[in-house]
Amino acid sequence: MDDKEPDNATGQSSPPPDPGLGPAQGTGEAYLTPNSPSQSPRGKEDNRFRLKLAIFWVGIVGAIVAAVAAGFPGWQNYIAQEEAKLQLRAYIDVRAKGMTRIEEGLMPRVHDSFHNIGRTPAYDNGSSAHVTVAEYPLAKKLVNDECSHARTTPNASKWFVGKVSRPETVREAPFTASEVEAIKDGKAAVYFHGRVCYRDIFNESHHTDFCTYWKWNAGRVSPGLYCDQGNSTD
Repeated sequence: MDDKEPDNATGQSSPPPDPGLGPAQGTGEAYLTPNSPSQSPRGKEDNRFRLKLAIFWVGIVGAIVAAVAAGFPGWQNYIAQEEAKLQLRAYIDVRAKGMTRIEEGLMPRVHDSFHNIGRTPAYDNGSSAHVTVAEYPLAKKLVNDECSHARTTPNASKWFVGKVSRPETVREAPFTASEVEAIKDGKAAVYFHGRVCYRDIFNESHHTDFCTYWKWNAGRVSPGLYCDQGNSTD
């Protein structure tokens, strides 16, 4: 009898499926790799850690939301009180009426008045005012006295309700020839500046800085003009 090669279709056995390749062909049976996270202890531990971490952050967010919700009414009340103060408090406005002629030997003097443009009175804590001849345009900032050094006029009204008239502010030294020449050449101007210190009805301290100047214009003194800086209130 002749020897025959074995029939590959029927006699040769198929190799076992690779465990790492998933289901075996034709068997319907699934194989899992040894490192599958759904089966290994390490995978289960990672899942538990992620779950605990998610619960932790949910708790943190919930606590923040609860704290904000509890403090929101108090914050609203604080904002409402501050807005009411801004609407009701006093605001002092300083208005310069005019200045003397610019001539050598004359004392520079300015008439002014205080106006409370707020809705409630203010207690006068003193003020300071100065008449200064300085360069024009003004490049440096004029320095005002601090409220602790403000002077209180003995016969002045202590409460600002509306308009308060004040004694004129006079510089101690008269105009010099060089100052008059610089002013008329447009290189200098006369500045009236200072600070008003006061308290409102809420017993809070405030101050108003003011600055007005006069320059030479077409052969005469100009009307009072507000400085580009130095006019503010706190």
